Amino acid sequence: MKRILLLIAVFVAATFTGCKNEDPSEHHFDNKLYISSTDFSDEMRIKSGIKQYTRQIFTSIATPEMHDIRVTFAVDFSLVDYYRKAYYEPEAIALSEAHYRIEPLATEITAGSVAGTPVTVEFFDTDQLDREKVYVLPVTIASAEGIEVLESARTMFYVFKGGALIDVVANISRNSFEVKWVTDVSQIPVITVEALIRVSDFGAVGNKSEKISTLFGVEEQFLIRIGDSGFPENQVQLVYNKYKFPSSGDPALGLPTKQWVHVAVVWDGTTGERIIYHDGKQISYSKVSARGTIDLSTAITRPCYIGKSFNDQRWLEGEIAELRVWNVQRTAQELIDNRYTIDPESEEVKGKLYAYWKFDEGEGNTIHDRSGNGNDAVAASEVTWVSVSLPESK
Repeated sequence: MKRILLLIAVFVAATFTGCKNEDPSEHHFDNKLYISSTDFSDEMRIKSGIKQYTRQIFTSIATPEMHDIRVTFAVDFSLVDYYRKAYYEPEAIALSEAHYRIEPLATEITAGSVAGTPVTVEFFDTDQLDREKVYVLPVTIASAEGIEVLESARTMFYVFKGGALIDVVANISRNSFEVKWVTDVSQIPVITVEALIRVSDFGAVGNKSEKISTLFGVEEQFLIRIGDSGFPENQVQLVYNKYKFPSSGDPALGLPTKQWVHVAVVWDGTTGERIIYHDGKQISYSKVSARGTIDLSTAITRPCYIGKSFNDQRWLEGEIAELRVWNVQRTAQELIDNRYTIDPESEEVKGKLYAYWKFDEGEGNTIHDRSGNGNDAVAASEVTWVSVSLPESK
């Protein structure tokens, strides 16, 4: 027993002696170069209206070296097959060189430093990619002077997928947005207003005194609302110059709760037509003899609002994803085909919009006009942003 205790004592003493004699600056692993990232697959969405993305690649080493380290990068399409197997994307294809640029293709970690200057990867015209396909761009470290490369952190895979057209929306319950018009909207002969909404309750929720939910417009001029006194609380109604369309309610034409629905209203002062659509289906139609224009400008008594009309008690209890104001009649087919998004720069759309609010900012209280006209909308209070995935999977 004494012999065993003696051996243990000798081992412990030797261990402590070894620790004391160890040089703290001496590392018991090879210093290797690597791409500094927690995830080596960077997914970006193919979305209409989003043409460009920019990414940066950062290189690092664990400890400084006494010499400069020059690092070069290259696109290696032979790694697409590796991506297919490693990330379970058997149909993935290489991204065409028409959609990317890498500058510079080299970086340097100077002596005494542990990080190099970033390499920038730019992607462009990504909205032209096929949303049904998966595209991959493998960018890898091709060479590194005077140091080994950590293989598991050698390559970045930049991936483009269709995914959701809409991934964030605004909850506008107990809130409203004033439209800051830059465009002249004082004499509008033809207008189509369309919106993608999900209403959770059409009733007198919270401190609401009336079962009225406001979508868009100006009180006593041109107003799109849902519900009214003596009118179904979930039916869309257009009020213009004190006229109501439709004038009588029909419970069968009401909107659902807790479901995304596309609503569109057409007012045509050149033909006398008034039309209401639900998900591209015409549900109300009228043609009158009266002709004229409407006024949404700030020169009138009340501003133009999203989510507010006569008072603060007529908000829309729910979320909104898209709201577009057109200077033309939109057809039923155009409405249903483009309910989730449009490209304001396309030839089909250019010049036909007064405003386009996507409500996808995800932060802040200003909703930017994507039409290019500068007609932003500003929230009355803090906006609540909600993550979604639209279109919803069936």
